[in-house]
Amino acid sequence: MNRIVLPAAIAAVLMAPCCLTAAEPLHDDLERDPAVAEILSSLKPGESAWLPEVKTAGPINEELKKHRHHLTGPRPRNYSLKWVWAADRNRALFCGGNAGTPHKLNDVWEYDLASNTWVLLWEPDPDTNRVRRMEPKEKSEYLDAFVKLDPQSGELMTKRGAPFDPVHTWWALTYDPQLHALLWVMGNHHLHDFYMEQHPELQKDYQYGGRHPMRLWAFYPGQTRWEFFKAPEGLQRSPAAILEYVPELHGSLYVTETHAQSGVFHSESKEWTWEQLARSSSALADDAVPQREAVAAYDAQRKLIVAHHGGFKTRTGTKPKRTWHFDVENSEWKLVLESDEGPVGFDTHGPMVYDSAANACFLVGTDALWRYDAATPSWTKVKPQGPEHINEKRRASMACYNPEFNVIMVDNGAGRVWVYRAANETE
Repeated sequence: MNRIVLPAAIAAVLMAPCCLTAAEPLHDDLERDPAVAEILSSLKPGESAWLPEVKTAGPINEELKKHRHHLTGPRPRNYSLKWVWAADRNRALFCGGNAGTPHKLNDVWEYDLASNTWVLLWEPDPDTNRVRRMEPKEKSEYLDAFVKLDPQSGELMTKRGAPFDPVHTWWALTYDPQLHALLWVMGNHHLHDFYMEQHPELQKDYQYGGRHPMRLWAFYPGQTRWEFFKAPEGLQRSPAAILEYVPELHGSLYVTETHAQSGVFHSESKEWTWEQLARSSSALADDAVPQREAVAAYDAQRKLIVAHHGGFKTRTGTKPKRTWHFDVENSEWKLVLESDEGPVGFDTHGPMVYDSAANACFLVGTDALWRYDAATPSWTKVKPQGPEHINEKRRASMACYNPEFNVIMVDNGAGRVWVYRAANETE
């Protein structure tokens, strides 16, 4: 099985000191839900349950109400299923743009399990999906009302300082507890070129044209603000990439098979170090690193990023099911499993999470729940004692492990959260 070792620029950060600053303030006026408390306190290892209907809070505007988000929270979005745990907040954060319909919004939410509440943190700017049916003049006027070129960064953004053309998160979304920030690598934008065509006078100040320059955004939930980070020349952002916070790296590991690159965004310096793994993706062995559309989770006990990909059809055939490990200590990707067995690994099909109590990764598919044993390595289908998370339309869900209550949380967008408490390795 092939493996790829990342050079010293990434490995060196393992020796750097790590300093966590104090957590930022919470929306702490939420009341605990006694029905949820009763369900969670009685849930045994291996058991599952549906919680009561979710509640919502925050500055929910008419645009969100039109899509019933005041009743359901944000709901999973196509190619945006990653729901990340904020350890300093004991809450799970979510954002991401749809593939055009029904909307493309830059809203940010967090879920509080104890109160069973989705809290809107960032009221979205105007929906960029609306321009799909506009003539160029109307489209330009619509964007001019809320878009600007930021002179400091040279990037296009909303006048409130947020990403104006939100795309999917794929698997390039993570939470950095040192920065107290949600980090999002933006993939392909569709409206930047159009906006610049309408404003040639801004071209001299626009720094992000050309071939796929890295665009990294941070959202600070405690301050409800966005920040755009400049990147070194040559580092490319990619759709369907992986971004995962790793405590031992004191930052977030980024890998893109599309551009054959890997790097670390460092929490303390807010700067990148990165490496070119091969001349191009075609020069990179197809099993050297996780392929685009993979899902991943960080196994904190073994200090591994586990990534899984395959089992879905493309124009050239069905992708093989493969599982990789990234060994943090050795800065090394290694293909550890290729088998016809196991779940589909596809970032629009099912999310993957790491359960620290069970010391195992779980993949929440549209048709089953799967458990991954990194020591074997092997995948096993799990049959919960209680209701299944599967909905009759086989709709993909978002998922996040909640270590405070030791449950995997799954939201399929129907307005209720499903919870599962895994058995540990000795149970």
